[in-house]
Amino acid sequence: MDTIRAVFSTPILVRDIENSGDVNKRLEEIILESESTTPGRTRSNIGSWDSQKDFFEWPFEEIQTVKLWIARAVKEITLKTTKQKFEPRAQEMLAHAWANVSRGDSYRKIHNHESCTWSGVYYVKSDLVKEKSPSSGNIEFLDPRMLCLQAELPNSSFGSRLRVVPRPGRLVVFPHWLQHYVNPVEDDSLRICVAFNVKIETHTVKLRANSMRPLLHSERQFLSKVSTASTHKVD
Repeated sequence: MDTIRAVFSTPILVRDIENSGDVNKRLEEIILESESTTPGRTRSNIGSWDSQKDFFEWPFEEIQTVKLWIARAVKEITLKTTKQKFEPRAQEMLAHAWANVSRGDSYRKIHNHESCTWSGVYYVKSDLVKEKSPSSGNIEFLDPRMLCLQAELPNSSFGSRLRVVPRPGRLVVFPHWLQHYVNPVEDDSLRICVAFNVKIETHTVKLRANSMRPLLHSERQFLSKVSTASTHKVD
């Protein structure tokens, strides 16, 4: 019996949080106040402001609400990806986040996130003009199968891109390794969001880590081994 299976799929969750207006309004005030008083960090952002990765530690009730929304989304995408076989507990989800404020001519270079399980973004405000380009401020995800860029097959997903329009209250969760970027923001636009990483540290992962030991016990031992190996030449 012949079958055609869809393999190597990449899960991406896009959720619009209902009744998030009051939370977003307060988050906008909190983030803009921090932008005005705190130097920004440079990551993949060009021309925009990034906070430190301590956003989840800021002492505001609205941030606790966003953390709850993110935790629910991470549970859902994890269950979907594992075919309902694994549901992470709250204490197994380690996370950090940072705020971003983007205005005219700012953008983010192609990048992925550091080693974790899931990454994502929550949009607080999105006053994007989009007069010059409908892509202004949009986040775009690239097909991780890079050789698919060479495939020419009309109406297929080979080499395609997923474009997500920022909207207040929109939450996006994706694998940390998935490359993405943000298109340049047009003049007179304002885009505020919270980016985050979540690492699921399960009991199995901890057991596996506990069963492993350092290859060498010191840098001196490593250098000694390298020096010894270099004296043994193969003709």
